[in-house]
Amino acid sequence: MPKLVIHDNDGHVDDLLSSLLLWLSSNIDLQAIIITNGDCYADQSFAALIKMATYLDLEGAEIAYSEDPVANPFPDNWRKESYILNELPLFAELSLKKPYQQARSRKAEQVLVDCLTHSRQPLTIVSTGPLTNINKLFEYNRHLKSKVEQLVIMGGALHCSGNVENKESNGSAEWNIYADSKAAKAVLDLGIPIKMIPLDITNELPVTKNFLERLEIQSETCRASRLALTLWSLVKGFDYYFWDTVTAAAVISPDLFSFKDIRIDISTHGPSQGKTSSVIFGGRKVKVATSVNKSAFEDLVLTILQGR
Repeated sequence: MPKLVIHDNDGHVDDLLSSLLLWLSSNIDLQAIIITNGDCYADQSFAALIKMATYLDLEGAEIAYSEDPVANPFPDNWRKESYILNELPLFAELSLKKPYQQARSRKAEQVLVDCLTHSRQPLTIVSTGPLTNINKLFEYNRHLKSKVEQLVIMGGALHCSGNVENKESNGSAEWNIYADSKAAKAVLDLGIPIKMIPLDITNELPVTKNFLERLEIQSETCRASRLALTLWSLVKGFDYYFWDTVTAAAVISPDLFSFKDIRIDISTHGPSQGKTSSVIFGGRKVKVATSVNKSAFEDLVLTILQGR
């Protein structure tokens, strides 16, 4: 039976690609996609995702976005790429097609509440952005914790350097956690079962030339592959990794991963704000990904993208 999933993300290239993987996977029944103002301008990435769904003739999941700001915004030049995503030439042919979703976005919190309230079985929440929306959901609807089977998070840096480089940070934090460290700490303390995909793993998974060449071959006959190749081409020339796509894979095919139970805590103040640390006392025990079968992961992504 397909796993019921909600994807909460912050609308950058790898976020939208992870939504695509979850949507196209036969193992997943994607209920909703929520976009937050993290590494994007949420209204722009929302519009881009509507176009992606229209382009691929997808169905099922409701798409929504939140206008709530995050505590520590991502760099503006990163966020502005969402305008480029929304105006891809690939979408020019959509003018004669009925949009996937014509109504305005419902409030993100209401979509989350409805999905959890009306589901007959617990859902998995996949978070590949700041945990702002998830924290707000349970701040006012704590009774819905029991409707969550697990929370799978792309975030944290335990035994490696972080990727936040600004004058307020000492470089120990990962961006998704740093963007709203208090929300991340509050969600951690809820006690919901958590799987964490940290930078320790994603640092070993660059988007390689070989992978893109394989994707290009199948893009000649597969629209989803063509769309994915177009999205990854926007970050060509940068050091880009499978951050969110490998997080989606941890839900689609968890057998590709090894996990270890680690008690972690999250710093919410000072230069180390957003730092995730393993601790002996306090914090919460989560399942942290410690390894992944890289070749099998890449094969999984390519296979899913051949499906449409």
